[in-house]
Amino acid sequence: MLNLRLAQSHGGADNINRCFPAIELVSTSGQMRYLFLFLALPALLLAQNPDIERLGQELTSPQVSIRRQAVIALGRASYPQSVHLLLNTLPNENNVSIRLEVIRSLRHIAFQRFPGYKQALQALGRAADDGFEKDQLVRLRASEALWEAAKKDLLDPVPFLNRNLLDQSQRLRLSAVQMLRKLGTSSTIDPLGRAALDKQQSETIRLKAIEAIGAVSLSDPGVVGRQIAANNRRTTQVLGQPPLIDQNSIERRHFRQIFYLSSIVRDTDNSPTLMLRAIKSMGLVKDKSAIAALQETINNHPSTTVRKQATRVLSHLLARQYE
Repeated sequence: MLNLRLAQSHGGADNINRCFPAIELVSTSGQMRYLFLFLALPALLLAQNPDIERLGQELTSPQVSIRRQAVIALGRASYPQSVHLLLNTLPNENNVSIRLEVIRSLRHIAFQRFPGYKQALQALGRAADDGFEKDQLVRLRASEALWEAAKKDLLDPVPFLNRNLLDQSQRLRLSAVQMLRKLGTSSTIDPLGRAALDKQQSETIRLKAIEAIGAVSLSDPGVVGRQIAANNRRTTQVLGQPPLIDQNSIERRHFRQIFYLSSIVRDTDNSPTLMLRAIKSMGLVKDKSAIAALQETINNHPSTTVRKQATRVLSHLLARQYE
């Protein structure tokens, strides 16, 4: 059992340790004693803080409770040296609950933007990789932490979600599809499209990816809007000024959605369920670029059910053009 008590750091020429309070963790046997620093100004810490190093030593303790407290303390110390120690703990720690505690500590460092938060995000990225971490739950919690970090504008979530689409766990692959759907930007279309076309994926994953493609709502400036954007970019380039309008404004944003969905329908090896879902998603995209693909399906597809679904969606899409 361990007792926590407030103490004043003492000894040596370390002025920082004399100026800030610390918490001293003492075992009841009296044989273990070390300091964890909860400093108000972590930036003042030295490059290699001896107290942080002492905590690192306790990560190899035979007692699970001591290792857990050391992990929590390193997370609260929130220092780049802490991140390094926590990351090194993951592949060597056999107890899943401790590895989950490591993820929570890294998440705390990243979300509070403490010194070392960028390294903490990199560590979470490795923990979400099935080539580094074998436990599914640990990878899932690391992925969730990265997703939450993305919502705080700490990183771009698409690269790690794209990687998770190849994870050995179907649960994580499904979670990646759901997160890409929630993100709903133009950069999510290609990862979702590849997952929808990938016959190595389960039908459930492919079906969810097809649904997600249709659910991504993208505004399109139309022919006139794209021309105005292109003219603006040419003018600012001549003037040597940064463009006011992003390059993405010129792209035909729905083209890739319709491309992936129509590819699903054209492949007769796909199940009727996938084809029908793809046609329905075309209707949800609500762009006239789907008209040609739907007409081709009506004229050439061997399945009567698929042709009927394409006819219904096409009629709704044409009616919308004249609203």
